Amino acid sequence: MKILDRYIASVVISGAFIALLLIVGLQGFFTLINELDNVGDGGYTVGKVLQYVLLGVPRSLYEQFPAAALIGGLTGMGALAVNSELVAMRAGGLSVWRIVMSVLQAGVLMLVVIVAIGETVAPVAEEYAQRLRTVALDKHVSFLGRDGIWVREDERYIFVERIIDDHQLANIEVFEFDNDRRLVKATTAATAKHHGDVWELQGVQQSLFNDGTVHVNHQPSMTWPSLITPALLEIVVLKPENMSVLDIRRFIGYLQENGLDTIQYDYAFWGRIVVPLSALLMLFISVPLVFGLLRSTGMGQRILTGILLGFGFYLLNRMAGQVGQVYELNPLLASFAPGIVVLIVGYRMIRRL
Repeated sequence: MKILDRYIASVVISGAFIALLLIVGLQGFFTLINELDNVGDGGYTVGKVLQYVLLGVPRSLYEQFPAAALIGGLTGMGALAVNSELVAMRAGGLSVWRIVMSVLQAGVLMLVVIVAIGETVAPVAEEYAQRLRTVALDKHVSFLGRDGIWVREDERYIFVERIIDDHQLANIEVFEFDNDRRLVKATTAATAKHHGDVWELQGVQQSLFNDGTVHVNHQPSMTWPSLITPALLEIVVLKPENMSVLDIRRFIGYLQENGLDTIQYDYAFWGRIVVPLSALLMLFISVPLVFGLLRSTGMGQRILTGILLGFGFYLLNRMAGQVGQVYELNPLLASFAPGIVVLIVGYRMIRRL
């Protein structure tokens, strides 16, 4: 049995690996074409565009793994079906469920590698890619990293330690200088929310420097016009779904401690768990498809079926997440619902075989 397990695993893994390279390569090509339109803006050069595209590869590997696993399962198992090897295995006493187990074992091996990439390399690479692109395109942004963002507005320097989303900030510091580059005012605020064309600061403390004296005053709130717009924050903020599970968990803890809404990050947390498990579901459903609907079809049709099903499942997952957030459904239930549906359908298909 171990020989057959290794043989089935090698076929499935090779198919998934080729499919993953093709999908990620195609995605990278379209990203490159799109980013070339921005070459020449600020310090955004062709070299930085290539860096940006390459840094996005780990994230693409993680995100596209479920679709690649499905295509790999369909093409690999399909090749065995065409060569009548599956028939020989069944004639030798190997049940459909035993073949499913062999395929899933291959999936677990791939899963370990992909999760390692998705949880360690991908978040760091994505953060650096966003930092590289934003600093190159926007001359006002002088620093962007895990420790916050620095933005310059004429003689005003703004530091934001935490970006909750593109309309909420936390731990803001503003330093204003005169024409002789002397500090004249320092403002700190606990939080800020965007309303219209201004930010509303909460928990404000201002220090005014004049002729060697410092005058400090406190205000519960104040409005503050600034070049830090939601459009800029949408570019610089690292999306929750691109963060590691550990970072999301920590950020949820921070939001809870400060009484802020966590639903977006709750969905991102369970979404990070659902993505790798979805790959196992895709491999699971590929077996009954090969034995049933796609048994006598060609390789091209199997690949097309894999692309359509993979893309459909991706859309279903995204739709479930969006609907769940709008109607404030349980994140765990909404995130796993599409996978449960696929699991039930696959189980019924195998039972019919």
